[in-house]
Amino acid sequence: MRDVLLRDLSALKQYQLITMHDVRLAPSEYIQKSMVVAAGDFKKVFKKALKQADLVWLIAPETDGVLLELTELCLEAEAKETHALLLGCGFDATLTGTSKTLCFEAMQAAHIFTLPVYAGEDLMQPDYYDALLKQNIGKWVAKPEDGAGCKGIKIFDSLHDLKLWITNYDRYLNYLAQPYQVGVAASFSMLCRDGKAWLLSCNQQHIICDGSQFKLTGITVNGMLPYWQRFETIARKIAKMLPDALGYVGVDVIVDVENNDKIYVVEINPRLTTSYVGLHEALNYNPAKLILDCVLSDKFEMPVLARKQVEIRL
Repeated sequence: MRDVLLRDLSALKQYQLITMHDVRLAPSEYIQKSMVVAAGDFKKVFKKALKQADLVWLIAPETDGVLLELTELCLEAEAKETHALLLGCGFDATLTGTSKTLCFEAMQAAHIFTLPVYAGEDLMQPDYYDALLKQNIGKWVAKPEDGAGCKGIKIFDSLHDLKLWITNYDRYLNYLAQPYQVGVAASFSMLCRDGKAWLLSCNQQHIICDGSQFKLTGITVNGMLPYWQRFETIARKIAKMLPDALGYVGVDVIVDVENNDKIYVVEINPRLTTSYVGLHEALNYNPAKLILDCVLSDKFEMPVLARKQVEIRL
């Protein structure tokens, strides 16, 4: 994601690009300046980089609150008028996207179909656990509260098996449970600004189950074009739900093809997602320019874009 974004930004020939890179790795070929980060020095170097930048584009996971913390640092820099404008979602949208529990509650309030969420701590309560058993749900999924992608997600053949696993090492403090939903794994990429949304692509995700864990093996950008209008409707609901969502947002969904193609929103990612890698070719347009125009112009209008299918292999 980082290198493709830098390639797209470099092609605009408008910006001097500054990045940070791990001391063990080489800097990107697309940038003019890269700041070396040694072990334990990330936050110090990041704050130094903020003072040198006019615009900041974060690429970070929600895991362990990393994306939220960096967003807060950027917003603090903006408040101090150090000219480091964040090209991304505000605090509320980032917090909602980071917390699966908050995201579930927000989608329920916005009347967006999603899957129920059960806190790991609640499963430790006998009455609560017994009530879930009576629902006769087959397979279950355990997810970290602030996970990103497939990392940390595990599938279980019964609620009993899930509870045994979530009890070990006090995992129930950081994990939640959801019923396993059969269907086509999909996603869509969108732009947001001031409660408005513009759809960029409708994607099919290629996910395999390796033992009890899920793994994303690839994405077909625009592999779900028949669902464009329905995804666009959901995108607009999400933008209204998250008024400080800004720029690129990725949304993961499950399409239940055996039940009238009912669409469940699984996650909202307030950041670049893997689908971005194929967007330039799919749109026949530089997606970095689109996102910059959306964030920086209060009179943004979406140009006419292609809807090509592009395969991303991971």
